Amino acid sequence: MKNFNTLKYTVTGNVAEITLDRPPANLIDYDLTYDYLAALDLADNDENVRVIILSGNGKGLSGGVDLNFLESFGPTEMKDFLSLFYIKTVERVRNLSKPIIAAVHGYAREGACTLAFACDMIMASDDADFGYPGVPNLAAPPGMHVWHLQKLIGRMKAARLIFTGDPIKADEAERLGLITQMVPRAELRSETIKLAEKIASMSPLALKISRELMYRVEGMDFKQVPPTALDAMAVAFGSEDSREARKAFIEKRKPVWKGR
Repeated sequence: MKNFNTLKYTVTGNVAEITLDRPPANLIDYDLTYDYLAALDLADNDENVRVIILSGNGKGLSGGVDLNFLESFGPTEMKDFLSLFYIKTVERVRNLSKPIIAAVHGYAREGACTLAFACDMIMASDDADFGYPGVPNLAAPPGMHVWHLQKLIGRMKAARLIFTGDPIKADEAERLGLITQMVPRAELRSETIKLAEKIASMSPLALKISRELMYRVEGMDFKQVPPTALDAMAVAFGSEDSREARKAFIEKRKPVWKGR
């Protein structure tokens, strides 16, 4: 198993766990970004891995980008780093061939929210909160959060979080649809693992096709959606896994997936 300087990578069964581990606050810099991209590649290329979990060690997922790291940056250096972190990281996550779940406890700030909200689902503990302190702390907009937040909760709710920098607690985040589910802190990992294992029991081909379709139709005009969805359905329906699913249902047994 590959060792990383800023995170831990483990695989148990069909689930890979990527745990940010850069004490004391898992702050984001080039090293952590490159490690995360490498860990995503490792999980995505492992045929035994069917679901990925992102989490953080310590008191939270991450306090965001390391401001000391940014101190020597000018506008060009800042743009280069954010092009890697915001653009390449989000694109890599969206292009994964398998689902990814964020498990968030404690604090998630700015760039940590980028990591979490780029995932397909977020399980959050009842002590978690999410904040975007770009305006008060950097006197700058919080990057791609202006897109993420509006997509997830609408412009009116997003504006308050962006303009004030005030964090939002997990219970309100759940009410707004910003996270998938809130659970007690002590149960966060076990509940996330339970969800991951349930998803991992599905056909890997069906998960891949469904995930690709979800992101492909996200920004489409509705007229483009039906033919795109029908094509995806037709491809899946003709697969070995789909035939096995139908046969197993009729025979009242668990299917045996081939991933093709």
